[in-house]
Amino acid sequence: MVLFLVVAIPVILIFAGLGLLIKNPRHWVLGKIIFEFKQYERGVVFRFGKYHRLVGPGWVFIIPIIETFAKYDLRVETIDVAPQEVITKDAVKLTIDAVIYLKVEDAVKAELVVEEDYRKAVEEHVKSRIRNVVGNLELQDLYARITEINKQLKDETQKLTAEWGVDIITIELQRVTPPEDVVEAMKAEEVALLYKNAAVQEAESTKIRIRALEEAAGGLSNSTIAYLYLKALKDVADGKATKIIFPMELTRVAEKLASGLGGNMPKERLEQLLESVVGKK
Repeated sequence: MVLFLVVAIPVILIFAGLGLLIKNPRHWVLGKIIFEFKQYERGVVFRFGKYHRLVGPGWVFIIPIIETFAKYDLRVETIDVAPQEVITKDAVKLTIDAVIYLKVEDAVKAELVVEEDYRKAVEEHVKSRIRNVVGNLELQDLYARITEINKQLKDETQKLTAEWGVDIITIELQRVTPPEDVVEAMKAEEVALLYKNAAVQEAESTKIRIRALEEAAGGLSNSTIAYLYLKALKDVADGKATKIIFPMELTRVAEKLASGLGGNMPKERLEQLLESVVGKK
């Protein structure tokens, strides 16, 4: 009887286990003994605490108790670096955050070489490099060299993470936020620069107009100039002004006009002509 029990109990347990396994194999096998690794996943397997093999993709048999594993995703990851306060070379306190794009190239190195999680290690390294780089630049240089700084951060971090089996795709400074008073000062400087540029352009336009007038006047005869002067006076007189101050004495105009007409008209007659053209107010 005892022999029967010794043989029967294990057999019963085995068949009971097989029955449960047949009834719901995924529940008892997948996730317990057999693990699924997708196309972009790899597993670093340890046996008795020592590195044994790299597995995946597909279904992988893991010996319970004896073996354990760490799973890695080989797709591009994004790490959002938390904002931090940084002081520039000219003592301006800024708030800067960044984003890191990276991917695991070698899961074994990422698991064995980096003491802590590789994401945390990369983030801390980038935060340290940002403080160092920005601390050696003045505020204006920082804004002018954002692209160069991004490349520098990427290259320096890549040299470090290459030993970890991690590839840095890119690193970008997202927001560089100065204090409010600095922002207002920068806006005022931009407005002043706009006014300065407008004044320079106006001065250049005036210079061009004066040069054109000089070139045109150089080819005019005295009689033509006198005629244009009379016409200008008439335009003024036709306006709403009640008093006209002549920029040139009528007698001088009369003399020039008389000279332009060959001297045939007396100066007194020309003065009368001017007064009739301009009118008395």
